[in-house]
Amino acid sequence: AVVSTQSTGVMQMNAKMGGELWSVHIPMKKVMYVGIDTYHDSGSSRSVGGVVASMNDSCTRYYSKTTWQPSKQELISQLDVVMTDILRQYKEKNGCLPERILIFRDGVGDGQLLAVKEQELKNIKDAISRQSQDKSIELVFTVVTKRIQQRFFLKQGPRLNNPPPGTIVDSTVTRDELFDFFLVPQGVGQGTVTPTHYNVLEFSTTLKPDHLQQIAYKLCFMYYNWTGAIRVPAICQYAHKLAFLVGQSLHRDPSPDLADLLYYL
Repeated sequence: AVVSTQSTGVMQMNAKMGGELWSVHIPMKKVMYVGIDTYHDSGSSRSVGGVVASMNDSCTRYYSKTTWQPSKQELISQLDVVMTDILRQYKEKNGCLPERILIFRDGVGDGQLLAVKEQELKNIKDAISRQSQDKSIELVFTVVTKRIQQRFFLKQGPRLNNPPPGTIVDSTVTRDELFDFFLVPQGVGQGTVTPTHYNVLEFSTTLKPDHLQQIAYKLCFMYYNWTGAIRVPAICQYAHKLAFLVGQSLHRDPSPDLADLLYYL
């Protein structure tokens, strides 16, 4: 147990200083993955939004930005400014803009999906069109929800068991009017496994739905604080950790010199 704790601590230090601990193979080039989350500080008049974006194809280098909005406001009002900066950083590091952008938005309830589509998604599209000019960039925008009531079981003879990790449910219990699916990202030792719900609000891409589902599952393994899968794509958890640290402890924007590091782990 002592060795395990020590190795975990060393791995976390390594990741915070820019180390690349592991990667997953996603056979696509020039893709940027973006995670967005918000944190509401009970003792402050402002809420903080955290945005983290991948800067390479292996999804091991990241760039982060924070933005502020009025207290308890879930929607991030300056996403066009943040997205513009992120795209500039990607171009500076890679010599070109990404061909595809896959965005995972955490921390939004079902009742806010329309508002997210009309405000945040519109701001992101505006930023992309300004930066890309004549170049067409494919965009996928997905809202990720952890707190859901649905549970799924695998019938094996007379027994009901948890479905295996990686199970996708995208028919029968999903909505007719939306593109949504459920993903079981983890196995559990006891109890009932909780799936994660994905609502896809924008799917302007040549990718197939199966591709997005596989990518979402693979990204659950890219969180450097845990050696297995987590419940959401790692980019979402990084955005959550960033917003939590800034909103809970810093109460101001972090130094720009840290933007390329996972200091918030």
